[in-house]
Amino acid sequence: MTPEQLKQYLNRVGLNDAPQVSESGLTTLQNAQHRSIPFENMDVAVGRKIELSEQAIFEKLITNNRGGYCFEVNGLMLRALEAFGFEAKPLLGRVHLAEQPSGRSHQVSLVTLDAKEWIVDVGFGSQTPRQPLPVVLNTELVTDMQTFRLIEDAQFGIMLQIKEQDAWLNLYS
Repeated sequence: MTPEQLKQYLNRVGLNDAPQVSESGLTTLQNAQHRSIPFENMDVAVGRKIELSEQAIFEKLITNNRGGYCFEVNGLMLRALEAFGFEAKPLLGRVHLAEQPSGRSHQVSLVTLDAKEWIVDVGFGSQTPRQPLPVVLNTELVTDMQTFRLIEDAQFGIMLQIKEQDAWLNLYS
């Protein structure tokens, strides 16, 4: 992102300054984008072509004040993380909400901060984690409104689950 685009991004997500490259800065950035740029799949639903170039995503989400689906909102988040100095890379996951898991149809970011890894996701609808999730297995990860955990699945590798009504629901691997 250019310096001007970073200013526009910060304005869109309601931040006055760039976040510090720290755990609290990461949380602030994820919360700000999650609150300000909604997950929505209107273009997919009506059959419009989705453009995933950096410029197309910026124009749709920032210039045109729209939301987007996971590849758009998490793509924007990845570019913001990198621009602000975070060590981040994209990961693709399989969604497990249906009886059969999808192909690798979900994008998140993996952030490494002080030798600790975090999952950053701003694009999974109502089950989007509200804050970065540390990559630790078999531990309840409690956020302000949700409880998650990461488990090792024999077939799919690391699986993110959400706790709903005392049961664990698979989200993506």
